[in-house]
Amino acid sequence: MLVRYRKDYEKIAMGLLSLAPDLRNYGRFTDELAGALAADYPVFLWKDAEDNHFIAIAIVEEGADYVLLRRFSFTPSERSGKNVFALLTALQDRYPGKRLMGTLKTQPLITNWEQFNEH
Repeated sequence: MLVRYRKDYEKIAMGLLSLAPDLRNYGRFTDELAGALAADYPVFLWKDAEDNHFIAIAIVEEGADYVLLRRFSFTPSERSGKNVFALLTALQDRYPGKRLMGTLKTQPLITNWEQFNEH
């Protein structure tokens, strides 16, 4: 379940961002969250439906006819294709009529998700 970021989720959001390989040092993941909030990018936390814990974070940029997945990070135990694809589906459902796109890092995953959904 997608949950919109709120200030009281800050520690959870930073913890999830710290799991991204390129954001491992403290300054990088705090800067990433602060930058996303300053740019008014929607930040979402992904809650596991079974145990009701936050297991992922997604930062998106909303355009007129697209939603760009700028950054996402999952807890190590929840990085399965099933969970990642569920997050992407929820983002698409959140923004009907807009194309879900990715950055150079996230686009291959979105392409795989699109191909999976075609079958």
